[in-house]
Amino acid sequence: MSNLENLIKNESVKIINYYPDNFSELEKNEEQTFKMAWDSRLMSNPILGAMFSNMVAKQFKNTVTKMLQDEKLHKELSSRNFDAVLVETFEISGFYLAEILRVPAIAMLSAVRYPIFDELFGQNSTLGYIPQKGSSLPPESGFLDRLNDVYNSFFLSIGQKSLNNAQYKIIKEALGGKATNWKDIVQKSPVFFVNSNPLLGFAVPRPGSVVQIGGITMLKEKGKNLPEEYEKILNERESTVFISFGSVVRAYEMPESYKKGLLEMFHLLPDVTFIFKYENEMENIPKNVHLKKWVPQPALLQDDRLKVFVTHGGLGSTMEVAYSGKPTLMIPLFADQFENAQMLARHGGAIDYDKFDLPNGKKLAKTLKEMISNQKYQQNARELQKVLLNQPINPKENFLQHLEFACKFPSWQSQIPAISRSGLISYYYLDVIFFLIATPLTVIGAFTYFMIRIFS
Repeated sequence: MSNLENLIKNESVKIINYYPDNFSELEKNEEQTFKMAWDSRLMSNPILGAMFSNMVAKQFKNTVTKMLQDEKLHKELSSRNFDAVLVETFEISGFYLAEILRVPAIAMLSAVRYPIFDELFGQNSTLGYIPQKGSSLPPESGFLDRLNDVYNSFFLSIGQKSLNNAQYKIIKEALGGKATNWKDIVQKSPVFFVNSNPLLGFAVPRPGSVVQIGGITMLKEKGKNLPEEYEKILNERESTVFISFGSVVRAYEMPESYKKGLLEMFHLLPDVTFIFKYENEMENIPKNVHLKKWVPQPALLQDDRLKVFVTHGGLGSTMEVAYSGKPTLMIPLFADQFENAQMLARHGGAIDYDKFDLPNGKKLAKTLKEMISNQKYQQNARELQKVLLNQPINPKENFLQHLEFACKFPSWQSQIPAISRSGLISYYYLDVIFFLIATPLTVIGAFTYFMIRIFS
């Protein structure tokens, strides 16, 4: 976040940060929280995810408290006469800032979905529509797949509710003990913007209140020209592969066994040039590998000389590669990356690869060789690209039109299904189900009892 000002070069954008007092020390610290994402199964364990929600919420406490108590900020923002506040739902304090400013809050999500908020806006359960990690889609899915879906979805819901409750507790303390319930304040939004795309993501029934805007930043025209050094690299060999595991998890912190697997793969594919986003030095690198601390990813993905993109499956990279028409080897590490990998792989231009197979250099080399030589991956990736570039509803226009509507009618709620405000029993009709089961059983039981009394 410290470099955000350099990433957003726009005079109309002002960034306000509330860094902790020891931020400079934290920034210098080479150890990072997400290092464990490389070799741990814990970060994809739904039970542990539910248990860690309080720890995650505490990471927001400094910013939340200062923002909600900063009267100078409140006066400055009020003087701007904003029509609305767009709030990321993963961290809900923005809804309370909007309430302080007396400005309508509009809910949005930077991920594809967030079940606990989807439900608030009338989105039904996606069980059977979206496979959980390790499950298959119908008709291939079996009993164990469905059991896995229920297990993961249940604990995911618990974790998300616990996280929001923990955040709400912090917000309530910051506001002096009084605050609108987080469900009630979120549901005031007339729409819920989500970063999914109807042609890329899994098909699920959605109410009109959930608006998909995935691809809003993708452009149809070609990107900027590549720097000269990349022109030379791309011309070295017939095939070039780009490897990037994003910016949240550092590539150089991967286990040594993973590095050995990658090195083995590099040596097994001497006819392929590799551009590897890597934040440090690496020993025994062959001549066909170029280590880069930063890479112009959008422009590189649009170059025809690039044959395959190897990625962790962050949503930004997933969206970029889908729009670029490049075959992709998805190696998800944690969080929503597993769903993103499944989402892209189902279109036939990508492969969902297990991170725990990275030490196996031969398997990795075989997979990449297959993706480079087999034209079906490129054909399927290009087909998806054409579909996205010709979709009937432009994501940017869809966003702007719904945003304008929400600003004009911030209290409009008719498109949010009334049942979304029901309790657990009425939402799932549990009382009716119990009645329908209990009534015939009671009749049968009574009939049996009297028959026994008569003939005994």
